[in-house]
Amino acid sequence: MSDTRSSVIETIADTLIERAVALPSRVLRVAVTGITASGKSTLAQEVEQTLAKRGRSCINIAVDDFHNPRSLRHRRGRESAEGYYFDAYNYPLLIKLVLAPLGSGGNLVYQARGFDLETDALLEDEPKKANPGDIFLFAASFLLRPELVSYFDYRIYVDTDFEVAEQRGVNRDAAQLGSRENALHLYRQRYHAAQRIYFAQSNPVQHADALVKNNNLEEPILFFRAYH
Repeated sequence: MSDTRSSVIETIADTLIERAVALPSRVLRVAVTGITASGKSTLAQEVEQTLAKRGRSCINIAVDDFHNPRSLRHRRGRESAEGYYFDAYNYPLLIKLVLAPLGSGGNLVYQARGFDLETDALLEDEPKKANPGDIFLFAASFLLRPELVSYFDYRIYVDTDFEVAEQRGVNRDAAQLGSRENALHLYRQRYHAAQRIYFAQSNPVQHADALVKNNNLEEPILFFRAYH
């Protein structure tokens, strides 16, 4: 990891610790969001590792474990951008099992997984009890949409240009999606087209407390929102 990237990750970790300390009787719910292949999951993992080295309890929730069944995800067609934005994820279940219990007035008992993509079925994971001061990271697209944004105590937007993210995503997902051509087609017709719907409806950047310009992975640039 470059010195610049390390400095950005350390600064984000400092900020999250400060926020967690300011909520002594609660946990800190952190959205790490951006377009598909922006680098949000990698950034969340790096922040998690840095927090762990400092002895902070950090839980990284995989939002992919809260999908809808395939019949609903693909009801508008496998390539549908509207289907990806409106139908891919079971947000009510994510709220019920994780975000609400961890919020103000919640009992801190949460379920880390709600759906198994491999079996295409809901699942009942063992409930876990969070402790006040824990930091929960949620890395996924679409987290700053209207029905979710208020459930996060801190919001990090990973800002990567579509062209850069497309190249990363195609390189990463070509084998899984069958070929580079299939991957490129799906990114343009479904994944990134859905992000444009999201931008038009939600303008997610307006809700960000921090923004990471992530076109250059070795030289990211960190911005914080100024509050008056």
